[in-house]
Amino acid sequence: MGLLDNRMIDYFDSDTQAKVPKQKWMRERLPADYWDKGTQSRKSKQQWFKVNIGILMERMRQNDSTNPHVLQWIVGCEAETVTVVSLTLTVTPS
Repeated sequence: MGLLDNRMIDYFDSDTQAKVPKQKWMRERLPADYWDKGTQSRKSKQQWFKVNIGILMERMRQNDSTNPHVLQWIVGCEAETVTVVSLTLTVTPS
């Protein structure tokens, strides 16, 4: 699931195996290859998670497969707001 400013912007549908936009502006403005590449990336991550959740469950002795297990990571960035002021002066000779 992708979040931007605490809003879900997309998710990976494991049934259809596709990355799906959740915001209208994303669906309208991003090209099809963005979604195709995102789908391939999410499929790869899904496989990585399956392998690693299995390793973690084994190491932590969490072998009860009836309870849900979640492995997640958070990636983010912070930006600094900078105000730029542009001033144009016109000098008229006297």
